[in-house]
Amino acid sequence: MPKEKIPFTAFIDAVGPEHREFVDWMHRYLTEHDCEVDIKEAKSGFVVSYVHTPKKRTIANYVFRKKGPMLRLYADHIPAYMEVLDNWPASMQKAVQKAGSCKRMLNPEACNSRCLMGYDFILNGERQQKCRYNCFMFLLGDETNPYLKEVVEHEMILRGSEIA
Repeated sequence: MPKEKIPFTAFIDAVGPEHREFVDWMHRYLTEHDCEVDIKEAKSGFVVSYVHTPKKRTIANYVFRKKGPMLRLYADHIPAYMEVLDNWPASMQKAVQKAGSCKRMLNPEACNSRCLMGYDFILNGERQQKCRYNCFMFLLGDETNPYLKEVVEHEMILRGSEIA
């Protein structure tokens, strides 16, 4: 028997009132731009994934941690708009710099061959080669949300242009 689909309202109730406006915006924006949403229950809350359907590639997922809900972005086109990162708050830039390196970029034998390559970009004049699974993962909040929104918008424009 198939599992019952978890409604978006259950997820949005779990993120808390301080995050609802941003989460609701993301949901509307991504679903209006050819993304399907997949909501699963996890030990620490929900995992919510947005998959851009034309190429079946995930653009974002929400995960819950003890500190609160986090958004992981898959910024596949970051080299095309990497200059936006230079305007990020120092705390967000530091988090990107501290993220793990992409083992596959450094040594293709060091990572699973099915693992998608990470990101190679410049941040404040320094080359970064970061793992795609932890490079752009941030707690939701007033400081991070506008910058996360900007990346999502850039990413969707570029993902849309590669289909046409």
